[in-house]
Amino acid sequence: MKFKTGLVLSGGGTRGFAHIGALKALEEAGIRADVVSGTSVGSIVGAMYADGYTPDRMLEVFRRHSILKLSRLSFSRKGFLSFGGLKKSVSRHLSVQNFEELRIPLYVCISNLSRGEAEYVHSGPLPDVITASASIPILYAPVRIHNDLYVDGAVFDNFPVKPILEQCERIIGINVMPPGPPGDLRTFRRTSMRILQLLMNAADRESRKKCHMLIEPQGIAEYGYLGHRGGLKMYGLGYDAARQVLDAMQDR
Repeated sequence: MKFKTGLVLSGGGTRGFAHIGALKALEEAGIRADVVSGTSVGSIVGAMYADGYTPDRMLEVFRRHSILKLSRLSFSRKGFLSFGGLKKSVSRHLSVQNFEELRIPLYVCISNLSRGEAEYVHSGPLPDVITASASIPILYAPVRIHNDLYVDGAVFDNFPVKPILEQCERIIGINVMPPGPPGDLRTFRRTSMRILQLLMNAADRESRKKCHMLIEPQGIAEYGYLGHRGGLKMYGLGYDAARQVLDAMQDR
């Protein structure tokens, strides 16, 4: 095995706050990943982690710059929302601009619309790839990289354990898109999000089983994917979920 510990971070919009809380608990337990794989917001948190950010510093950045603010919502001529603000923010907040310069290896899942498949990128420029991985399909314009168009990695793989599975002795996964209770489904938006959530969970079920430690915050289903209201509460849910898993492992 090339690495001792691999970390997988799911997509989930601003539920990424829960990723940070879980990472804080892992940090307190002295657990540090040697390689990271992420999709969508998982790729953003993963890039910051691989760049040397502490969970405390990540939380500070997320609180000051919500995903909505980063995306600077505005419609393009083609009718899509612009995600240019995220690319600028990634460039500004990371100390490096290429995968190879990160302190630890990072894999980012993006969905190739031209070829209809997932790609796991771990080399070359960071900003375009992370922006593509977080570009929610239909809402946001696809990102062109070379000659192909890309959108959110969650279309094909919202829990990208695949690229690091054979390289690690153990895998720690943080999934901020667990099924959870359905909640109020009387609106189109909530019903659509519920369907998306169930589809992702069905597709990722086998990948989650491959984790030696799986952290899934209870109650996270009550929170949406955009905006940063409830950010600290989601952070707390992630922290508590990780602590519960760690405590259970110590009791074995």
